[in-house]
Amino acid sequence: MKKVTFLLATLLIGSIVFTGCKKDNNASGDSTSKTFKVSYALENTATVEGVVITTDECFKFDVTYNGADGNPVEVKGVTLPWSIAAFDVKAPFTAKVEAKPVYNEADLPDEFVYGANAVIYKDGAESMRKNDIYKRIKVKFLQTAQESPEELIIKTEREF
Repeated sequence: MKKVTFLLATLLIGSIVFTGCKKDNNASGDSTSKTFKVSYALENTATVEGVVITTDECFKFDVTYNGADGNPVEVKGVTLPWSIAAFDVKAPFTAKVEAKPVYNEADLPDEFVYGANAVIYKDGAESMRKNDIYKRIKVKFLQTAQESPEELIIKTEREF
């Protein structure tokens, strides 16, 4: 009889432990219900070997970023530096920003600084940065623009 009682008690305690540890998927820590703020920026300066370089003014950019609903928003002819005010999003969210160059070939000097630092902010803190500012030579830049224009697109993204 003691063995049967012990076995029943063990099964009862085991069932209480397993049913009591069930995870609640709707708990406040669930990332799918988390709301946070996202903003984007394109900076036009970088420090290279101790020297600050700035993107030449002959460039403008067509900027595309993921808006609050996750769909792309396009802004044409942006002058750097550029930023967008923070907006609320719900996780999961893909924050993405990209900038395509707009320029007049005749206005390009023989050597220039091209690019931007693409930055994604989450709740006011920098979350992702892609540094993409370089000194360029006109001939090579135009060759890249013709053969591989996607290489001139400045972009970064981050999953939240």
